[in-house]
Amino acid sequence: MPSHAKTICVENLKRLRQDNGWSQDLLAKASGLSLRTIQRVEKEGKASAETQLALAGTFNVSPQELFVISSTPDVNWKWRNIMQTAISLAVIIGAIVMLIILGGDIFFYNDYASLLFLVLFMYSVTVIAFGPHGLTKSIIGLKYLFSNEIEATPASYFLARILSKQIIFVYAGAFIALLIGSISIHSNVSESLIFHRAYAVNILILFYAAIFAEGILRPLVTKLEKTEFFS
Repeated sequence: MPSHAKTICVENLKRLRQDNGWSQDLLAKASGLSLRTIQRVEKEGKASAETQLALAGTFNVSPQELFVISSTPDVNWKWRNIMQTAISLAVIIGAIVMLIILGGDIFFYNDYASLLFLVLFMYSVTVIAFGPHGLTKSIIGLKYLFSNEIEATPASYFLARILSKQIIFVYAGAFIALLIGSISIHSNVSESLIFHRAYAVNILILFYAAIFAEGILRPLVTKLEKTEFFS
């Protein structure tokens, strides 16, 4: 795991120092670090890999005992970023609605049963793959779509992995539904006009899958993964 993905727990560091009866100055001398470094680490929690090892060695503990690992991605929320994402989503939705209106009656694109199946299938497979904890993280994690400043942490890597798999799950669910619908249509529909209309409804689930996967999940995965390159 990259060292930048971990931050020293200030409370743990202070507790270890106080348990030994050391001042910051004595800790600096015992660890071979400067007093300024000790003060900075106890204030901000940020330390280089060398500083982390020096402190762990001084206290004779595992480096893991100094670290604090957040269970959620570290995000710096800014109103400007939220508004930018909201406007971008509004533009995307508006463009899709415009194309739908140009293509015909908007009510032709309503298939709530298929949409419900797609959502239930994707989240059910998520539970099988990552457990209820992973399901909760994936749902709550959708809010990070509205932030552009996400720090690279183990939590952000894990969320990106769940969401990237959900892209596969949502297309898999759409493909299964499409196969079942095609079998049903070929088995029960013989009239040409009804056949074509039935197929038009049948492929709606692919339309729903593409919107959710490419308009929401993939941009969010990209946002979470790019933190590794800019951290």
